[in-house]
Amino acid sequence: MFDVARFRARLGTRRLGQTLAVRPTTASTNDDAWDALATLGDGAAVLALEQTRGRGRAGRSWLQVPGKGLALSVALHLGCDLRQAGVIPLAAGLAALQAAHALGVGTARLKWPNDVLVHEKKLAGVLCEVRRTPRGDAAVIGVGMNVLHGRDDFPAELRDAATSFALEGSDAGLAEVAAAFLTKLEPLWDETQEGDRAAIVAAWSAQATHWGAWLRVRTPAGEVEGVAQRLDADGGLVLRLASGAETTILAGDVVPGEAGGVSS
Repeated sequence: MFDVARFRARLGTRRLGQTLAVRPTTASTNDDAWDALATLGDGAAVLALEQTRGRGRAGRSWLQVPGKGLALSVALHLGCDLRQAGVIPLAAGLAALQAAHALGVGTARLKWPNDVLVHEKKLAGVLCEVRRTPRGDAAVIGVGMNVLHGRDDFPAELRDAATSFALEGSDAGLAEVAAAFLTKLEPLWDETQEGDRAAIVAAWSAQATHWGAWLRVRTPAGEVEGVAQRLDADGGLVLRLASGAETTILAGDVVPGEAGGVSS
């Protein structure tokens, strides 16, 4: 069900995904990638055709229809100061977006902090984790992408909120999407490690559509509302509150359907 030869023919990386473990089913590719880092080395990737306990941000689950969606995680040692790790999710989201564009989904855009959307429908999401290992700090970058789904493959409650490469007119399969993501991710990862956070932030910002819109963001400390201004140097979302003051949100989720009209 996964064409490894096709994947390798399309992979354009030096490290990422050169070692690939393909699982028919697993609980979590992120968990497997942590094990792969220790046994297979830096840049090892794990791909699963079915994920039974896939997770998204804030402990939420990530639904994957067996054989239809891509669950892929790659493990890497950090070569930069841990304080720069905040831009890693931006780099991962940007790589997912660039892969979508390369495979024919040109209308895909980014939503803070980690979603790839097409006309407000979710195409992909990323989950990045950073840990201290015996060899130093490391990161696992996980991506979930809807690839071959038809509308009826999604649960009824998600059919108006989710989309796929197939539904957006792309004929890409799992191998093509996996190869494109890792190929786009590698140079972005190198930029994060070389300390060029500004380039990542600028590239991500150029592909988001919510600047100037009124957003309601659910954070660990409660909900915050304001006009989306920009990202700060660490990838935090800067909002201008009704009072005129600015606040920076480092972790949170934009409440679906709550982006208002443009405000000056």
